[in-house]
Amino acid sequence: MNGLRAQQLPISLCLLVATLALCVYMLTFRAAIQTGDTLRAFDAVTSYARYGDWLMDESSWFKPALVVRQAADFPLREYDVEERLNIFLASPLLKLADALPGLGKLHTVWLFNVFVVSGIVGMIFCLVRALNFSAASAAIASLTAGFGTNLWAYSQTFFREPLSAFFILGALLLIQLGRQRRPSARLGSLALAAGSLCLAVLTKQSALFALPALLIFAMPAAGDASHRWARRLVSLPLALLAVISLLMLVDPLPASLAAFLNEFGLDARYAGAALRAYLLSPGGSVWGTSPVVLLAIPGCLMLWRQGRVRLVLAIAMMIIGYVLGHALTTGAHWFGGLSWPPRFLLPALPAVMLAAAPLAQKMLSLGRVRLRLIWIGLLAYGIWIQFSGVSLSLSHYSQLLPPESQGLAEWLPSLFQPQYFRWVLLPQLWQALGFDFLWTRGQLPIWVLSFGILTAGALYTLIRLLRAPSSRWRYMSPLLALFALNLILLNLSAAYERDTRTQSAQAALSEAGDFLARSAEPGDILLLSSNDYGNFVLNHFDSDQPRSIVLSRPLAQAASDKQPAQVHSNNPYSWFDAQSLRIIQHVISKHERLWLLDNTSPFMNWSFRPLERYLALHAYPLGEARLDTADDSARLLEYSTASQPPDSMSLYFGDQTTDLRFGESIALRSLSMPRREAYSPGESVEFSLLWQTDEPLEASYTVAAFIADAATSLPIAQGYDSAPQAGFAPTTAWQAGIPVWDNRAIRLPQEARAGDYHLWVIIYARDGQSGEIERLPVSGAIVTGDGAIGVLPVTISIVPDAEIRSPAG
Repeated sequence: MNGLRAQQLPISLCLLVATLALCVYMLTFRAAIQTGDTLRAFDAVTSYARYGDWLMDESSWFKPALVVRQAADFPLREYDVEERLNIFLASPLLKLADALPGLGKLHTVWLFNVFVVSGIVGMIFCLVRALNFSAASAAIASLTAGFGTNLWAYSQTFFREPLSAFFILGALLLIQLGRQRRPSARLGSLALAAGSLCLAVLTKQSALFALPALLIFAMPAAGDASHRWARRLVSLPLALLAVISLLMLVDPLPASLAAFLNEFGLDARYAGAALRAYLLSPGGSVWGTSPVVLLAIPGCLMLWRQGRVRLVLAIAMMIIGYVLGHALTTGAHWFGGLSWPPRFLLPALPAVMLAAAPLAQKMLSLGRVRLRLIWIGLLAYGIWIQFSGVSLSLSHYSQLLPPESQGLAEWLPSLFQPQYFRWVLLPQLWQALGFDFLWTRGQLPIWVLSFGILTAGALYTLIRLLRAPSSRWRYMSPLLALFALNLILLNLSAAYERDTRTQSAQAALSEAGDFLARSAEPGDILLLSSNDYGNFVLNHFDSDQPRSIVLSRPLAQAASDKQPAQVHSNNPYSWFDAQSLRIIQHVISKHERLWLLDNTSPFMNWSFRPLERYLALHAYPLGEARLDTADDSARLLEYSTASQPPDSMSLYFGDQTTDLRFGESIALRSLSMPRREAYSPGESVEFSLLWQTDEPLEASYTVAAFIADAATSLPIAQGYDSAPQAGFAPTTAWQAGIPVWDNRAIRLPQEARAGDYHLWVIIYARDGQSGEIERLPVSGAIVTGDGAIGVLPVTISIVPDAEIRSPAG
């Protein structure tokens, strides 16, 4: 059989098969980050698309930087994966979501592998047809691969393996199509196939494991298995199988052999465990997690009898190359982290499923009831396995394992003992947790209804086209594909504000994001003290300003009123882990303004709020954003970090002494303005006040600061009213004779005219019952406002183009 010519390939059927797979994948679309690897990959997409760099900002909490150059603007590690093609190709999806309102960034980028795997299913169809099997056989083989193998499970992730599989399969297809062209054109097809393999390597270097298989597949056709080259070539996979058997049976290897392999960069310490898991374990092998792969065994025998030796050897070398290659190169990471096993073998699956094509063609013959039952049984079992993998987060699985597993997903009994299989344990949570799909989280029945109808329509069209390929139904393929894309956009828009995983329905968070989009400036930084709102930032923030940095949860912060903090201390440097503290200090020293999005408030008595406390001591609070939605668990605060405030623990007394007294006991001893006295409109004025009381105070007083026009004695700007130190040093906690530093900042209006201005300070208390405000009387050298306003002994100059000069002593 010489195959079909390229121009005879039924593109309409290929597109229809891919669309059918796409619709089914959208019915189980999760848009959920499950592993640290995929979190960092998505972070790389946002960093590259918006900033043109590879800095890990939103994922900093997961894997913080260990060493950063002092001159670096950001204290962040870079994305350390060398193969970044998937990041480049996924970036347009993020830019699309940024450009179109109502599209979640995480939701949209997570479509990447849905499209890739759907393309793989369509390409399997094309390759089976190019191998001269019937369209019905190609449809059955490709859809079986799409729904009965790990391709479905990995369509819901952001791992690199699906894209690598796509390009490897593309190389096989180009080689086969080139074989059907004129001799002069075959070289071009081989060049394109080589380019496709290069793209696979740029996605993941392990694609080189497919090179022997591709070379074998590209060899000239042999008439039958008796040809000399075929007999010689068979010895290669047989020899490799012998090596695999040796590594599995002799574990650990003799020290001399292990040292020899190590000289070539091969690590055989875990090769035995890896190979047993990849090939033998019913709970983690390529056939255990994708049982329809077993159809390839009789399929290969049929291909061999048909004289398709080259194809059989290529399939064998594909699986052997990946199995042996990963067992000897990944070392302790042979399992692939928190993933659906066997992750590293996924790129070989499409090629292996090609061997099911002759069995599918045979199954379509009359009287093949037993074969059909076997096929349906394996497919049903595979669908159960894959559906279990996409129904819930994989993190639930390790929590269901017994204590002796230590939460390790690669725990060996889980790979061999059926009671611990993933598709046995995860379904036990369905009744309690339901299905974790985007449409179930957002309570969107229209999602499943629309894609369900489209799936049925695509299946019906496919059946009609298989019966009559030249009928008018072929025009339905592009229409259904286009309709599917529009349906995806509409449903994603409906899910934008309803995804509980990304806190999409929390109105205060949305308002905070809108406020930042309006107010943030280039160079601004947004800090999040934990990953509690990390998914919201990833999904909803579509601006490159401010740049978000998500920190690890502070050690001094309780997770809730029932989960105490790890650290209880008055030492600010013990509130955070070492890396988070370095990040905070670096950001303060390198940027002039930062924002804090926090999920705690003063009304949560159990919350220590360590990051807010730390910033009150080491930055200048500008205020809290006033959001229309009252929500104590979503607060946005602004700080000026244009200069370093006085160290609250030092004996420094300030730059300018004052004689202002408020009431009978409170004295303003001095102030510090470390930045300058000349400002432009829109800039912030930073200053620190040094308070002291003569005796303990029973009332909790609030400090208010203003900038007033020296000529008119009218205020033009007001600061953030709060108790000293942003509320963390209430006057009721002051000790007699112990000074307290209070850092503050006031933003000048953009319309402020040039001239001289004064700083005013007021202290007041609010009656808890009546709500009336009582100001403390002020005495001292400069007092205004009928003795209720203290005027600080500094003059602020506003000029169109501020010239930096030292403040007057």
